[in-house]
Amino acid sequence: MKLLSILFLLFFIYYCYYLKIFFKGLKRKYLKPYNERPFVSVIVAAYNEENKIPHLLTTLLNQDYPQDLYEIVIANDQSTDRTADIVKEFQKKFDNLKLIDVKISDEKISRKKNALSHGIKASKGKIILTTDADCIVKTSWISGMVRYFDHNVGLVAGFSIPNITNLTKASFLEKYEYLDTLAIFSAAAGAIGEDKTFSCSGQNLAYTREAYNNVGGFEKIKRFISGDDILLMQLIRKAGYKIRFAFGDDTHNLTKSERNLGRFLNQRIRWASNEKAQLDLNPEFFYFLLDVFLLNLIIIITIFFSPLIFIMMLIIKSLADFIVIKKGINRFKLDKKILKFFPIWAIIQPFYIVIAGIGGRLGLFKWNRKQKTLNLHKQNKKRPIH
Repeated sequence: MKLLSILFLLFFIYYCYYLKIFFKGLKRKYLKPYNERPFVSVIVAAYNEENKIPHLLTTLLNQDYPQDLYEIVIANDQSTDRTADIVKEFQKKFDNLKLIDVKISDEKISRKKNALSHGIKASKGKIILTTDADCIVKTSWISGMVRYFDHNVGLVAGFSIPNITNLTKASFLEKYEYLDTLAIFSAAAGAIGEDKTFSCSGQNLAYTREAYNNVGGFEKIKRFISGDDILLMQLIRKAGYKIRFAFGDDTHNLTKSERNLGRFLNQRIRWASNEKAQLDLNPEFFYFLLDVFLLNLIIIITIFFSPLIFIMMLIIKSLADFIVIKKGINRFKLDKKILKFFPIWAIIQPFYIVIAGIGGRLGLFKWNRKQKTLNLHKQNKKRPIH
């Protein structure tokens, strides 16, 4: 028990070092906005999104950015529903909307990266924006994201949160996902704010075509089933470009709230699978993730030796998490009512972290359709990423 306590203390001190960075980074303000208006390409990979894509297209086609200065490219990844037909209906009214059918699939690249790469190839924007087909963006999204680009900025990461209109009436899983997503983005934004390039999400992302081309697109990371966002960001960072986070609430996106526990865990385990690539791309982030995993594992192990010490450890860690999450709520101007759910989230968190970490390491997840993509993940060789 003494050994566990010592290990907890060591891992917790390391953990708090980064929580302090996240807290400080959430205060970051960029004082020199980019005032140019380059041509922008919004790329969306879509598969069987007939129920969601009309909402996304409506928001994308009503941006306050000049319509002649941006295009929307929908990469239809062999949908079997009416996704393509719906896009074609919108095309009758909007000239800046493109539809491409992704029919050529490289078996060595994940489906989403393949679709995105085809969409980017068919586009012409100086700046590329990506979001998911189940997201909803603000009318100020494009103009808001563009203003973060200035000299040598290669990538801008944005904020997104599950679309829950009434937190009080939300289900248990919806509240958990909302708070967990907030915690992830608070850490990601805080890290970038302090020039620590740790994480981002393809739900809200922008990068220059120059940076994308200079790192070879997705070629160096194509064997990883996930990571069209975070792994690409690490490549762009390593290439010497600056990374920024879009803190302005005019850039915040809404994403579909998950109501199925299995799909939620599958998504989080898939995200955790990117951990193995970080050792090559960003060792500092890898060791932080390892510390988080071991810290939570020790807390769980302590249950079997001393429930009282387990409770003490859990409270200590939870208080540290609370400080950063509350700062994130304030920075992103979110409803503070979600903090009522924090105690429950904090109790579940150690178990969730360990399950996701082990599952990601073992590849215990499925992509949302093709089983062969899971096999691709399991066959990945431990080759360095240059």
